[in-house]
Amino acid sequence: MNDRVMQFRVGVMVLATAIIAGILIVLFGDLPSLVQATYPLKLSFADARGVSDGTPVRKNGILVGRVSKVQLDERGGVSVVADIDSYVPIYKDEQPRIVTTLLGDAEIQLVPGRIVPPRQRVAPEEVLVGQVARDPFEIFATLEPKFSATLDSLTEASGSVSKLSTNLDRLFLGGDDSFERMVGKTEAALDSFSLAMNNINDVMGDPNAREKLKATITEMPAVLADLRSSVQGIGTTLDSADRNLRNLEGLTRPLGERGEQMVAQLDTTIGRLDEVLSQAVVFTKSLNESQGTLGRLVRDPQVYEELAQAAANVNRITKELRPIVNDVRVFTDKIARHPEQLGVRGALDRRPGLK
Repeated sequence: MNDRVMQFRVGVMVLATAIIAGILIVLFGDLPSLVQATYPLKLSFADARGVSDGTPVRKNGILVGRVSKVQLDERGGVSVVADIDSYVPIYKDEQPRIVTTLLGDAEIQLVPGRIVPPRQRVAPEEVLVGQVARDPFEIFATLEPKFSATLDSLTEASGSVSKLSTNLDRLFLGGDDSFERMVGKTEAALDSFSLAMNNINDVMGDPNAREKLKATITEMPAVLADLRSSVQGIGTTLDSADRNLRNLEGLTRPLGERGEQMVAQLDTTIGRLDEVLSQAVVFTKSLNESQGTLGRLVRDPQVYEELAQAAANVNRITKELRPIVNDVRVFTDKIARHPEQLGVRGALDRRPGLK
């Protein structure tokens, strides 16, 4: 084998490799990204598990870009930069979400939110905050305790069903007389119900009883009206009682406010009354004693007679002195009119009298 054949084979191998690479690029959609212009889109996640350089970014299921940079940010999260095709618009209402497949491959999906026209595109320096979808294996791991609890519940339920079936077999197959007792009680209850219905039929079957019942139902509105009037009268009475109680409260409030002063005055009055009663006792005691003047006046008739005689003497003397007093009044009147009658000096002195 000469060198020319070797070079020919190498060239064929290189050409075949280039053709295969081009086919793979076309199949996986990377060819447009090599010639298509892109712009950066900044994303922020709390956890970017499975995201690395080259992770696809899809919008509505279509590949629109790839991750170009992944790094930790200052807030403890993950900052992701994706190169988005220039012809694809990204809006503020869209939310990036990291989705992981069962094989562990991750991709970023742009999920549109509530669309309110007009939609606003993301600014060059604006950061979209995304979410991380739960890992299917993590979901299964989370559900494992619940499955265990569910299986335990099913086991307990099967045991309960088995116990219930055993009890039903014993009840209906004669192993337990509870069913027979229940049937007997049911028959007794039905007999009591039948007797009660017969009694009701006896009462309601009487035409007179039905007429009385109808009359009672007819008079029921009047009775209710009377009852309503009575209730209104009771309400009026209660209002009057309430008003009287308020008036009584207005009367007793001043008494309560001046209670101490009134008690003090009442105590003083009682003290004075006690003193008056003490003096009345002394007076009564003196009156009852025969040695005192009042006692002798009350008990000794002689003292009373002497006082009566003295009063009679005074009355008699008064009657005897009355003419003398009249004479003295006449004399003094005459002297006042004619003083010359009083001796020689009065005769010499001719002055007129006082009257």
